[in-house]
Amino acid sequence: MQQLPLMLEHRRLLGREDFLVSPCNIEAVEWIDVYPEWYGNNGIVVLGDKSSGKTHLSWLFSEKSEAKVYNMSEIKDEIFSDVVPINSALVIDDIDFGIGDWELEENLFHIINYAIECNTKLFFTTTVSLNNLEFQVMDLKTRLLSFPVAKIYAPDDDLLKALLVKQFMERGIVVEAEVIEYIVKHIERNASSVKYLVERADLLSVSEKKKITIPFIKKIIDEM
Repeated sequence: MQQLPLMLEHRRLLGREDFLVSPCNIEAVEWIDVYPEWYGNNGIVVLGDKSSGKTHLSWLFSEKSEAKVYNMSEIKDEIFSDVVPINSALVIDDIDFGIGDWELEENLFHIINYAIECNTKLFFTTTVSLNNLEFQVMDLKTRLLSFPVAKIYAPDDDLLKALLVKQFMERGIVVEAEVIEYIVKHIERNASSVKYLVERADLLSVSEKKKITIPFIKKIIDEM
């Protein structure tokens, strides 16, 4: 039985799953690698689809920087001076979910300004390009657009293969290389689809007592 090796670099997250580094996410990873030397920038925005690994990267960054971590919804009722640690780092995930809420936008604007005063680096994530969001506080839009954007692209073949092998292995399942190759050619290119397919294949293979083969996988993909 031919098996595909995991060729991509792993980044260990304390208490969390490994993060697989590939060309499609290396730009964001490199920002974390060079922290706190951010070339004169006070913060960055990581842009990627749902389940692209943005939250993993947030925790990878927080592990290195000891940053405080918030979701955008959590800052609405917070006093901005309580949110921002001095001379440190701050993560706010999913900022796009708060755009359109004037109160949230106003508080985020104050957080950013105070963080800059306090020499605190900012790490934001979003699933939507900032240019495509309808801001209520235009000063916030201007401030956010001043930060560099690190985009996470759709998984390439190597990352998809690595994700599949890793997730199957975590469930104690060994899948032949030809099955992995088939999945990569036919599945939607996102981490959510990989997660669903592996979970479904594991469940059905146990309940139906069947080996995971190409016809078995084809049935699952046809139903997705």
